[in-house]
Amino acid sequence: MSEMKPTQVAASDPAAVQPVEQGASEPTPFAHALLFTGHMIDRTDRKRPRFPAWAEGRARAAILASVAAIVFARPGLTVGLAAAASGGDLLFHEVCAELGIPTRILLGLPADEFLAASVAPAGPDWVRRFHALLAARGPQNLRIMGTHDGLLEGETDNIWQRANLWMIEEAAALAPERVLLALWDGASGDGPGGTEHFVQIAPEFGVRVAPPIQMQALLQR
Repeated sequence: MSEMKPTQVAASDPAAVQPVEQGASEPTPFAHALLFTGHMIDRTDRKRPRFPAWAEGRARAAILASVAAIVFARPGLTVGLAAAASGGDLLFHEVCAELGIPTRILLGLPADEFLAASVAPAGPDWVRRFHALLAARGPQNLRIMGTHDGLLEGETDNIWQRANLWMIEEAAALAPERVLLALWDGASGDGPGGTEHFVQIAPEFGVRVAPPIQMQALLQR
């Protein structure tokens, strides 16, 4: 058998999808799961800028370039997985739609609670885009984390830490090859969970970490 050549993220041959394990009876729905984690738009009272609103265009362009550049080891369909916070998450979903990559929305909280915590502080335009994303993807592509999800590292009360682990669980159920793309300033987060935690734990659970998009570099004028 000839060696399979790497394929771009937008590869779309469903016949090439492989099961998670050799000899598994049922194939996974996709060949690749592209996970995303990234910073939200800064709140107005944030002292050290991390993702100011004016950098949205630069971040979008960087996400588009990074997604388009990812190479997988096998051919087949790709699914994008991300939450729907202002900033990185919503930009990722929008970029994937532009590239023809289907996505699923994974929320650690019920939609109204997630909206209040992670979208509304950035302003009404992000709220509009959140609702537009949910409407475009439909309920079949929206998942809310359950009580027993995200416990790969054991019991924890931190919702965002669990959400990262749950996204890894979801990716494993969907595709044999998983890659994480991060929009990250390289610093520790404001609390448990978050982008730093996701980048650190992903390799422990079979997720390859793509070169992170350097948020601080995007802020250089």
